[in-house]
Formats: sequence, structure tokens, C-alpha cells
Amino acid sequence: MGGSELLLYGYGMVCVSMLIFNTVYSLSLKRRDRRLEGRGRRLARRMDRQLARLRMGMGLDRRHLSYLRRSLSRVSNLVAFDRMVTDRLEGPAGDTEAARAYQRELQPVILHLALIYRDREDIQAAYFAYFISHHPLRRHQAMEAIQDVMVKYMSKESLYCRVNALQALYAFGSPERVVEAVAALDRGGRFLHEKILTDGLLSFTGSHEQLTALLLERLDSFSVTTKLSVLNYVRFRSGDYGERMMEILSDPAEDKELHLAAIRYFGRYPSNQARPILLSYAADKDPASWEYASVAVSSLAGYQGGDVQDALTKAIYSSNWYVRSNAAASLAQQGLDYSDLIGVVAGGDRYVREMMLYQLDLRRERTEAAE
Repeated sequence: MGGSELLLYGYGMVCVSMLIFNTVYSLSLKRRDRRLEGRGRRLARRMDRQLARLRMGMGLDRRHLSYLRRSLSRVSNLVAFDRMVTDRLEGPAGDTEAARAYQRELQPVILHLALIYRDREDIQAAYFAYFISHHPLRRHQAMEAIQDVMVKYMSKESLYCRVNALQALYAFGSPERVVEAVAALDRGGRFLHEKILTDGLLSFTGSHEQLTALLLERLDSFSVTTKLSVLNYVRFRSGDYGERMMEILSDPAEDKELHLAAIRYFGRYPSNQARPILLSYAADKDPASWEYASVAVSSLAGYQGGDVQDALTKAIYSSNWYVRSNAAASLAQQGLDYSDLIGVVAGGDRYVREMMLYQLDLRRERTEAAE
């Protein structure tokens, strides 16, 4: 048998092996789904009996709670419970007094499970955090003890554990517990992308005013990455923190990324106090400062006045592409037309001319689409 024939034979064996593996794996998934459906049906029957008792004015059978403590400590049963319980406790069915009473009675069971899964391997602990983060049961819990468990998840190695625990705290935690979790995450040096943290903070269901105040109170104790997440969160939430942002923007010792975050804040919330600083950055021609100039000219889009238009018109001739592009976009947002920008659109710099014309055409298309 030649080398090419051996190669083809080996390739055929690999293909057959993959086909067998995929078939066996598919069958195992189907068997698992059937088992989960069976567990879900059994749990549903038990829950329906308890809901019937509650509708008749009878209390919940204590044996049912004991059963749930034992049964749901197995993650496969918890998955089955998760799949079927939403149909009975959310929507119109969840608005009944019986459903609300059932959820209240489950408080000690959920706390018991939180303590059980806290010490499990990361994949099971992560699933419990996911379960409690989206489950309707949380709305009726006195969740202080469970919040403590979720905060302890910040020390776990698994990123999924940490993210799911944070999601749980965003869903039912207090502002104090959320800040405590963020601080624990920061102290432990655990990786969490700044955007994930910012988006999570924005999803918080409690008081954003309290959460913002607590985060800014502890801002100086955080790492640069966490500080940046907090500042971006504040930018998307409120324009009431200009004074704190000016402190950051005016402090030469602050990290560059925090300066840029403050500049973006004043782009969203124009400030007369920040205006001269933004104009100064926009006029900076130092190639090493291009990021400051780029973000500044973008933020100046929300400011009016001849000084702003002059600064943007000069910035469009910058040697840096990002500065030119952002300056052109900001000039287009100033409401200027072709005649106002004749020196640019009819100028000798082809790259500047094309960039400005593109932004003006883009503005026209957006205006027509909105009409």
C-alpha cells in the first residue's frame, strides 16, 4: 500500500471515527434531555399539588421543602427545576396569591442551596449563580444571606462564576453589596473586562443614585481598569457628576484612560468649565497626544460657538487620521452646510475634502431617513 493510499485510509478512518463520535454524542444529548424532561415533569407534579394546597388555604407541606432541599442539591435536578418553574411562577400564573406564597415559602430552600453550591466545583457553582440571577424566586426573597454568598464568589477562579454572581447581585442585591463585590473583585486582581463590568452596573435593578455615590466614594481605592468601568457607568447614567469629572480631568497625575473617560463625559454633558480644556486638547498637534485630540474633537460636537467651529476646522487638517475623521464628524453635527465649509470642501487637500464630503452626505442620508 502506497503512501497516498495510507493517507486516504487514515483520513477515512478519522472521518468514520468522527461520525461515530457525533452519533453517540447526539444520542447521549437526547437521552439527557429526556431525563431532564422526566425530572421536570415529576417536579412539576409536586409543585402543582402544593399550589393546589395553597389555593385551598392550606399551608405548604413541610415534606415538600425537605424534598426540594435534597433534590435540588443535584445540579441536574436544579436544571430541570429551572426549566419548568418559570411557566408556573412567571406571567399570569405567577401573579396569583398561591404562586406568591409558594415563592415566599421557598426562601429557606434557596438559602440552603446557596450554601451547598458555594462549596461545589466551579461549573456547578456558576450554574447556581446563573439560576438565582434570572429566577422569579428572587423577587420574594429576603436575600441578604444569599448576597453574602454571591460576594464570596468573587474569589473563585472561574470567570463564569464571577460574572454570574455579579449578575445575581445586579438583579436582587443592594447597592452596598454590589460595591462590596466590585471591590472584592478588584482586590483579588481577577480579570473582568471593563465593558462587562460597565454593562453589568447599568443593568442594576436597585437605586442607581445610591450605587453611583458609593462607587465614587471608593473610586480612589480601585485599580485603573475598575475606575474606568465606573466612570463609563457614570457617563451613561447621569450628568450630575461634572464636578468629580473635572477633578479627574484636571489632575495631571491621573491615568490617561481616566482623562479620556472624563473628556467623553463632557462630550455627553457639555460644560462651560470643561470647554476650554477640550479646546486646548483639540488644538494640540503633538503626535504623542493624538488620543486626547481625537476624543476632544469628538466631544466638541455638542458645543456651539465660533471658537468650537474654528478648532474643529483646524483639527480636520491634523496629521492623525482619527483626529481628522472625528473633527469632520463633529463639524457635520454642528449643522453647518456646504457653503459654510467651502474652504474645506473646495480646498486643495483631497483627503480632508473627501472626509468632509462623506460626513455631510452621511448627515443628509440620516436626515432623509428620519423624515
